[in-house]
Amino acid sequence: MYWADKIADEIIKSEKHKPYWIDDMKTPSGYAHIGSLLGPVIHSTIFRALKRREMESTFTFVINDFDPVDGLPAEMMDEYGKYMGFPLKTTPSPDQKFESMADYYANDFTNAFRSLGVEAELLSSWSLYHEGKFDEVIKTALDKAEKIADIYQKVAGSQKRQADWLPFQVICEKCGKLGTTRVYDWNGEKVSYKCEPNLVEWAEGCGVEGKISPFGGAGKLPWKVDWAAHWKVIGVTIEGAGKDHASAGGSYDIAMVLCKEVFNYPQPYKLPYEFILFGGRKMSSSKGIGLKAHDLVKIVPPSVGRFLLIKGDIKSQSNFDPVGMAIPNLFDNYDKAASSFWEGKDDNLAKAFEYAQVDGKMPKKHFLPRFVDVARHLQDAKIEVNEKFEEIKGEPLSYVERQTLKERIKYARAWLTEYAPEEEVFAIGKKPPDEAQALTNEQMEYLKKVRTLLGQKWTSPEDLQTALYNAVKETDIPAKEAFAGIYLVLIGKSHGPKAAWFLTENLKEAKKRLRQF
Repeated sequence: MYWADKIADEIIKSEKHKPYWIDDMKTPSGYAHIGSLLGPVIHSTIFRALKRREMESTFTFVINDFDPVDGLPAEMMDEYGKYMGFPLKTTPSPDQKFESMADYYANDFTNAFRSLGVEAELLSSWSLYHEGKFDEVIKTALDKAEKIADIYQKVAGSQKRQADWLPFQVICEKCGKLGTTRVYDWNGEKVSYKCEPNLVEWAEGCGVEGKISPFGGAGKLPWKVDWAAHWKVIGVTIEGAGKDHASAGGSYDIAMVLCKEVFNYPQPYKLPYEFILFGGRKMSSSKGIGLKAHDLVKIVPPSVGRFLLIKGDIKSQSNFDPVGMAIPNLFDNYDKAASSFWEGKDDNLAKAFEYAQVDGKMPKKHFLPRFVDVARHLQDAKIEVNEKFEEIKGEPLSYVERQTLKERIKYARAWLTEYAPEEEVFAIGKKPPDEAQALTNEQMEYLKKVRTLLGQKWTSPEDLQTALYNAVKETDIPAKEAFAGIYLVLIGKSHGPKAAWFLTENLKEAKKRLRQF
């Protein structure tokens, strides 16, 4: 059974997670990478699986815009380094179109997942706190600070917290920083705090001490406590987490225990999922590993991008690196999934295709031009791509098929320009490639025969291909070596598209090049 259907059935059968409220969240502290899209799309797929079972469900996505700025790219430090420790919501935006850094990065990320059909209602953590919706859970957390410290120690194996530790940070009334304040006393109405100069390595507090009410957005809970508190405040009953948070004794486990034992709220359905790696490595925005989330729809169509993220079991690690043949292979798998769906199969591929449709509407069966063929035909100067695929199909393309081909041409051009391996880029340049200098005398003699053959008229590429092979028999070299000579002088590679077809489709350029040898 497909993973989303299995999870939806488990949720319904358990009877523990009503009403069905799915949630996900992210801190908008920089440009998100493609791997960050996994959470929103996974939650969206579960939401759709429940809806298909006619279960009334709610789906929200929290922007953690109250979190402090705790890291910046080196190129931003000169201008924004002074805001380290400030809430993201009060830090100026790199783009003046937005009110804050939080809004700027949140807009970039939410636009990326909206393009993949993620239908969640957006919530602001900053707004929830400032509207007073966290006041009750803040009081609970402060009243039960010792119990929270015990849970941290028991679940995570961390050291015992200091006796005056309290699970809360306020915005400093003098300098405006959040990440540098330490709250050390709670009298039931106000907290006492100090803005510590050396509390963290990445920001410096101003040293002021004060007393303030913790309510109405004056400060926030530390994020593990904040996570569990969000569940109660919003009413969440289903929320997943990536492997980094869901490991044993990690933040997911801590939040689950806090949810039950501190906030007296039913634990949400636990949904751990694996990473999608980039070239075998974990993606990281701060380390520059992986493509940015907004780049995904620049390299594949939205439905194929969504398919990439949900095609496999979410408990199994996957890998994606657009450099090489990964994109053509992804399109092949998507097309295979489409065939399974259109053939009425009830397998995981068919289900993945179904849940990959951005608007949720199922396309009717139609011809899908193979992506790698689109890329190859694009490079043949004498081919009209639409006509070529009409020839392959055996009849004119429908409107939907023409639109699909147009879309694939767009992404094939992007792949050829940025990510295609050298052996897949077959273009005759203006000058003979340097590799042609390696031609042997035998190859040179064979090319003379090829030049003569190209001066003749051929009824079909098949006939020319036969003639090219017959010409090899008149030489003292193997066919592979002889044909390598053709590719070396034309495209600088030892192999390429089927020779006769490539020569026919680039006849003028091929004749001109061969006259130079």
